[in-house]
Amino acid sequence: MSPIELSFDEGNIYECPLSNIMDARKVIAFHSYKGGTGKTTCITNLAALYASQGKKICLMDFDIYAPSLTSYFNADPQYHIHDLLSGKAGIDDVLVDYTKKLKLDGELHIAFASPAKEDIHSIEINYDNNFQIKSLKQFLAVKKQLLQREGFDYIFIDTSPGIRYWSINALAATDILFLMLKINNMDINGTKQMITEIYDSLTRFGLNTHLILNKVPGASPLNSYNPNLFNDVQNEIETLLDLPVFLSIPCYCDIQFNRDEFLWALYKPQHPFSETLREIPTLLQKIK
Repeated sequence: MSPIELSFDEGNIYECPLSNIMDARKVIAFHSYKGGTGKTTCITNLAALYASQGKKICLMDFDIYAPSLTSYFNADPQYHIHDLLSGKAGIDDVLVDYTKKLKLDGELHIAFASPAKEDIHSIEINYDNNFQIKSLKQFLAVKKQLLQREGFDYIFIDTSPGIRYWSINALAATDILFLMLKINNMDINGTKQMITEIYDSLTRFGLNTHLILNKVPGASPLNSYNPNLFNDVQNEIETLLDLPVFLSIPCYCDIQFNRDEFLWALYKPQHPFSETLREIPTLLQKIK
């Protein structure tokens, strides 16, 4: 029986056979139950970090409903992810090369989602089953092209929070999922619901899912530092959600309340946040 990819539509799973196009541990997505968890900041900095270390990286914005990477990079590209999914443009048209601008040792190519209201509306109303399957196949063909023909080392995918159609389709093409959450009951309960309704199905088809806890108390001057706090929090969350915690990131107020988003991993490499991100490549090698 051929490997299958999953497409979701309000809880229903559609199967479409797509054989021999999966490259294990090459596609990494960040997802969350709700916004404000820091997933875009983390995945953007991680992609830039890998590129600064000589890797050829593709960063894709699948936050179709509220894209932010155009603002993050002050970009105004001619083509977007929407054009790729609809077949109006190829991946070479969509990708923007930031290698020289960021003075990277490797390469960083970014596929932006359009922030225009009409583009968001158009991709939302194209919701029939034939379009879903066609778009998913198009995306998986792009994945194969990037990894096998164009030699990208990793594809990083930012997604819309919650159970949204395009987020789930992006996750269906992912090898490793980092599910980000903050330490509050709303995030924990919502994440638990998503695990039950969505991730369990994806995991059966090979998705490797791990938790990243962000904005964990410990670095804030309002809290006395407790060296055992991270371990206590991790153990509690792992028990509640029945998934392993990959990493815990403290709450850094200077990042959270900074008006301008920028690449801390490149421009402030000595910041504790940047140092924490530099642990990820080593930790990834340990994922089986």
